Amino acid sequence: MPLKFVSYISSQSRVMTKQSIEDFLFQVRDKNKHLAITGILLLIQGKFVQYIEGPAEEIDKVYESISKDKRHTEMIMLDSGSLTERQFKDWSMAYKEVDDKQIKEIVGKEDLHLEDVFLNDKDIKNHPVLTVLYDFVKTLSS
Repeated sequence: MPLKFVSYISSQSRVMTKQSIEDFLFQVRDKNKHLAITGILLLIQGKFVQYIEGPAEEIDKVYESISKDKRHTEMIMLDSGSLTERQFKDWSMAYKEVDDKQIKEIVGKEDLHLEDVFLNDKDIKNHPVLTVLYDFVKTLSS
């Protein structure tokens, strides 16, 4: 069964409370277990950054569903591709709120210019937010 991953960034359509995020994660983790999807959701400077992986067909369906979810606006795919091995085999959906200090430790600066991703046509594949995301992928999957 071919594996696929997708990562994206989006704005919250309304600011979610910690409780609403916990409730959301409870639902998503249960659903992901049934679909054999694993990944991580980061909250960075008020934006969602998510990485999901699993069977290619399921990832396509879930990504389509996420893109229609009213909790997100300005959704942009950052990266996608095939996998030979899962990065998050033990995580139905890890979650981390990333603070500015952690961002600075990872990319050397606090401001990731997340607004620029949405306002300008930048080279998204080299955006610092991917550095932050993949740093957490490496940390949690090792």
